[in-house]
Amino acid sequence: MSGTSPKSPISLLNTLQEQLRIRLQYGPEFIGDLDKIDVGLTPRTCVYTEGPHSLWHYSSQKVLAEGERPLGPVMLVYSLINRPYIFDLRPGRSLIEFLCQQGYDVYLLDWGDPTPEMGLTSLAELITGVMRRCMRKVQRLSKRSKIPLLGYCMGASFTALYAAYRPQDIERMILLTPILGNDGDGQLQRIAMHQELAKGVLDAQIVSGRQLKWFFNAVKPAGVFKKERDFWQNFDSNVFLDHFLPVEKWSNDTPDLPGKAFQEFIELVIRQDGLKKGKVRLDGQEFDFSNVTFPVLAVVAKHDWIIPASSLNSCAEVLSSAEFTPYMLNGGHIGLVVGRSAGMLWKDLADFLQGETVASPVR
Repeated sequence: MSGTSPKSPISLLNTLQEQLRIRLQYGPEFIGDLDKIDVGLTPRTCVYTEGPHSLWHYSSQKVLAEGERPLGPVMLVYSLINRPYIFDLRPGRSLIEFLCQQGYDVYLLDWGDPTPEMGLTSLAELITGVMRRCMRKVQRLSKRSKIPLLGYCMGASFTALYAAYRPQDIERMILLTPILGNDGDGQLQRIAMHQELAKGVLDAQIVSGRQLKWFFNAVKPAGVFKKERDFWQNFDSNVFLDHFLPVEKWSNDTPDLPGKAFQEFIELVIRQDGLKKGKVRLDGQEFDFSNVTFPVLAVVAKHDWIIPASSLNSCAEVLSSAEFTPYMLNGGHIGLVVGRSAGMLWKDLADFLQGETVASPVR
């Protein structure tokens, strides 16, 4: 696109033809060609697999001075919805790259794509089974018994549940846009409360990630129109496309979900508001939030319509025994890790991991 004048007829025609090809190949909601957008470029090694699940290791990139000790590991857990490369979008826009540069060995749990039989996988199996075995692998590789744990979105909910199940494994915990209860101004939560799904109706089912994406688009159609407008106003700007297309790829790269675990999550966390009871039992296992006494940093975005900023109230209630720090940034759901405020948040996350006190930039 370099060498063409802004909005030139030739550039516009070429872009129209390319967009027609992309949307015929992938679907009408796609703008970028998935195969041509590079993401997740920080070097990594797979250290554990279990079915479709993978545990990735990103080695520290910091050269230690004489006598300086390595910082150790931190484990990241993302949602079942979308892909975890939002943590490692592009060089310079990567939380994983940043943490490695600070001196951390980063471990990432990637849930992958559920196999057909995983429709019967329960929420407890994901947490007390898959997460427990991945945590044990990190403990063995790092030779440390307590590991800092960071979860994002639904992954933050899983992280909090794991902390209630195995608090002895965790040194400190970071929750990015966590959903731990039914917050009154949560748009998606209000919708979930009005869905009368019979118990077990999704057992043995695989929920379509693409259809779930269509649902999100239908809830917030203005976002779809804004995305189209922004693209066509800036389609000939390489600077814009370098920022826009990786996020666009991630937004539409939606894996399917195991139906039973997904329905159990909605029922327990939102419809029953069950985590606020302090103790829950899943598949015979007890999750006791009063045992979470270590430092916890809960981060929300002021303008997040997916997980509202009021979720901090639910976090404070559920994790009332913890050394709890609420933290709010301007911006939206995704902007926490790839937006304008991400650099400030990354620095505060690194400070928190080192045991320092951090203060919310937005009150």
